Amino acid sequence: ILDSHDELQVQEMINMVSLTKRAHEKDVQVMIEGPGHVPLNEVAANVRLAKSLIGDVPYYVLGPLVTDVASGHDHIASAIGAAVSASEGVDLLCYLTPSEHLALPNVDEVKAGLIAYRIAAHAADLVKIREKAIKWDIAMSEARRTLDWEKQLALSIDPEEAAKIHSRTGQHPGNNVPCTMCGGACVYIMLPQQRKYEKEKLQQTE
Repeated sequence: ILDSHDELQVQEMINMVSLTKRAHEKDVQVMIEGPGHVPLNEVAANVRLAKSLIGDVPYYVLGPLVTDVASGHDHIASAIGAAVSASEGVDLLCYLTPSEHLALPNVDEVKAGLIAYRIAAHAADLVKIREKAIKWDIAMSEARRTLDWEKQLALSIDPEEAAKIHSRTGQHPGNNVPCTMCGGACVYIMLPQQRKYEKEKLQQTE
């Protein structure tokens, strides 16, 4: 983070542009990798600078990580940067796992990294291709409004984990009742009751 966009990093980017031109002259395909550690306020500028220099050459980033202190949770720290990078136009995202900087990842850590980056990519799609991407979110909102748990779990980016959390308090998909976070104070229970009350009150005054 400390040396983000210093003279050496910018010079490296310029050198990569030069090397890319040489590769293209020999009909060699090239992708350019961006930096992996960039503070949040510089992520968008990094993508814009890189794309202005490299043109149509595919540009990918490893997030980037927006802080260096997230050991064990680098998939989260990098997914934050990835969401911004993707919304600004990077061509590919290279995911990180919780074990980055610590060890080779196991299967569960690979899954955690992929899910974090699927979330980041979808968040960026809501910026870049909103009309198409938001259909997924709208479907989830409707499922929540009707307390349709089967649909909510199916629409989740990680249905298996969502189902495990939902069922640990004894609930199951067929129960069209509020989850235990809000219980009886769930807006989708209270709002219909409030509307019914207001309608009855209005009828009494007519």
